[in-house]
Amino acid sequence: MRRSRRQFVENLTGSDYVLCTRGSGNYSIRFYEALSCGRIPVFVNPDCVLPFEEWIDWRQHCVWVEEGDINRLPERIAEFHERLSPGEFEERQRACRRLWSEWLSPYGFFKNLRRYFG
Repeated sequence: MRRSRRQFVENLTGSDYVLCTRGSGNYSIRFYEALSCGRIPVFVNPDCVLPFEEWIDWRQHCVWVEEGDINRLPERIAEFHERLSPGEFEERQRACRRLWSEWLSPYGFFKNLRRYFG
């Protein structure tokens, strides 16, 4: 089990983009794992609601692909990547990590949860 998890994390951190599709529920844990590792999620949207979407422009932080457009996935990734200079690409990865840390880590999530109540 440890070896499998280590291989998974090595694969995740060794990738620039991480494919994030829904699991058995209408969400993707891989989406949050990618952000926590500072990787750019390739988010296949199954018509779900993401946390804090009133304050976070999720399309700025990931390659957004609608579920019905899955056949264009490679093109979407290429289009996204071509719009970024090498420096912008690295900054986007750092921004993904900051987003996770400030909004989605346990501390960040509970710090921002109050926004829904006030």
